[in-house]
Amino acid sequence: MIHKIKLIGLAIVAMVMSGCATVQLPAEQQTMIDNNTTLYTQVGMWTEKGNVIATNYKRGEHIPVNSAVQISGVDASAITFNYDGRVIKLKNIDKFTKVDVPALMTRSFALKQVNLTQFSALETTAIEQGDVVVGMTKDAVIISRGFPPAHRTASLKLDSWRYWENRFGTIVYEFEQGKVSKIID
Repeated sequence: MIHKIKLIGLAIVAMVMSGCATVQLPAEQQTMIDNNTTLYTQVGMWTEKGNVIATNYKRGEHIPVNSAVQISGVDASAITFNYDGRVIKLKNIDKFTKVDVPALMTRSFALKQVNLTQFSALETTAIEQGDVVVGMTKDAVIISRGFPPAHRTASLKLDSWRYWENRFGTIVYEFEQGKVSKIID
């Protein structure tokens, strides 16, 4: 019995430590962190109590696309960045996002701002506010809301994307010919 308790204890310690483990980043990403390079958000994000959840809950303060940030740390489950004088953690839940932390970093931050001139005035206004409106393209939706959680939207080629508004409620964006045609709460 004591042997089983020790094994369970070791398993718990291993699980806790794996969430805090460092991650091997590609050299380019590591250089950006080491040099405190200014990066820009590639998607809208919402922060609540210093955290952004990668499943893109639409709660808390909106961090608009093209916001300047510096990455201060990366581990196996989160990217820590500085935004507007605050430290924020972008927490990855890979069973929902279906990407690892380096991939999350690539799709969340870049050296250049997103070119918003490629979008209509309607789309640009919605993107800047972190909203989705009928008529937006799939690209505009991603930039405004981030990527839909992959466990509920298996492919971006689908014409129905489900996002979480919070831990308990979702919203669905229906597309026709690549543009939002319907929003279902």
